[in-house]
Amino acid sequence: MRVWFFGSGHFAALCFRGIVPHHRFEKVITLPPSPAGRGMSLRPTPLEEQALSLGFSVIHSLHPSTDPVLREEILANPPDLALIVDFSRFIREPLLNGPRLGCLNIHPSLLPAYRGAAPIQRALMDGAKRTGVTLFRLVERMDAGPILLQKAVPVGQETTAGELSEILAREGSQIFLKSLEYLRHGYAEYIAQDESAATFAPRIDKTEERLLWENPAPVLHNRVRALNPSPGAYCFFSGKRLKIWKTRPTDGPCSGQGRVTGFEQGFPVVACSRGGLVLLEVQPEGRGILGGDDWARGRRIKEGDQFE
Repeated sequence: MRVWFFGSGHFAALCFRGIVPHHRFEKVITLPPSPAGRGMSLRPTPLEEQALSLGFSVIHSLHPSTDPVLREEILANPPDLALIVDFSRFIREPLLNGPRLGCLNIHPSLLPAYRGAAPIQRALMDGAKRTGVTLFRLVERMDAGPILLQKAVPVGQETTAGELSEILAREGSQIFLKSLEYLRHGYAEYIAQDESAATFAPRIDKTEERLLWENPAPVLHNRVRALNPSPGAYCFFSGKRLKIWKTRPTDGPCSGQGRVTGFEQGFPVVACSRGGLVLLEVQPEGRGILGGDDWARGRRIKEGDQFE
């Protein structure tokens, strides 16, 4: 079956890596390199890096639905199917229904829950104990098309966005490969989404990265793991930004929001509006990631010290 792959982000790269040992894509389309980092040098997308490492060439397209080269080919020699994953571009006609079997999307949630750009992060922020991955057919409306296959997975209380991405990409790759058999033999069945159950997962705003101690400890813990490995949660201590990479919430009585109320095996406990947050892994400005205990010893953190 002739399949084109469209993707750009890290989740797309993970899915691509999981699928290509079992199915070779005819074309790989991604966004052009963009400026990134302090030097603002051009950096390829995660998908491009993954594809090149696996021996694929890529096609750059900023707006594939109106790209004249892709448009001409989709009309003259359409593929059987297009797979779109983590692409950050809406797919319109003639691409949307140009492939013989349409365009499929691997979305890391159990649709119709968490439609949008940040389903993994939003599920973790909500403290979801269960999520999953959905393979569905693209329509004009965002993440609203009929569902072909889904797979649910449990979510641990310590699971990070990076870890959950790996799990859902692996499961998503498997259900896509299974779908190819259904499509080849003509017994694929689509189920319409329940619009009344739809929820949304908007892109993470920069203001959400800062930890505010007037929140309960479980809320801050969920935020830390939702933003790990990118972009990372942070707070301020002594006027300097401190990234927080790993935490544990505690139920003990804590008073004075943002105040160090004690230590658990050397790890500082910071008071929240309810409970406390144990800082297990932190990253001071200009340094690498440290254990919270090592950082506390090095900074001579003591009970009563105040986080901003």
